[in-house]
Amino acid sequence: MGRLGAVYGIKGYIKVQSFTERPENLFDYSPWFIRRRGEDWREVSVAAWQPHQQGFIVKLDGVDTREQAVLYTGMDIGIKRSSLPPTAKDEFYLADLEGCKVIGLNEVCLGIVSRIVDHGAAPIMVVSPSDLKKDGPKERLIPFVMGPIVSALDLDARVIRVEWGEDY
Repeated sequence: MGRLGAVYGIKGYIKVQSFTERPENLFDYSPWFIRRRGEDWREVSVAAWQPHQQGFIVKLDGVDTREQAVLYTGMDIGIKRSSLPPTAKDEFYLADLEGCKVIGLNEVCLGIVSRIVDHGAAPIMVVSPSDLKKDGPKERLIPFVMGPIVSALDLDARVIRVEWGEDY
């Protein structure tokens, strides 16, 4: 849903990057859950927030100093799935792609979607190989672009077919 950025000021405020369609919608959800990649989610409450330049700054409950705020920089922001509105037929949330098997050219399994990264032009699937070979790639970054790259998506079967070679 978003990411905590750099510290702002000395009173515990942190810059926020929102990934919601309307950036201010991030603050409609409560509670937030935050984590660094590879860590468990933990619940936090927003004490205050306000627009700042082209984005927002936020103050989390219990974070009152710059030194405390530094501990939260770079953390991802999530919410409970049940807080999101239901999707229409043939719609999905990008988070639904996590855990899907990715099948490339020649029916080669490229791995499993471990996370989605938003890079503006198109979401990027981070695909981790299901069998980590010593000399093989640790992960692949594959743009999620229906048509030219993603040829088929079957969320029921948890499979994404891509026009992507094993050696790309």
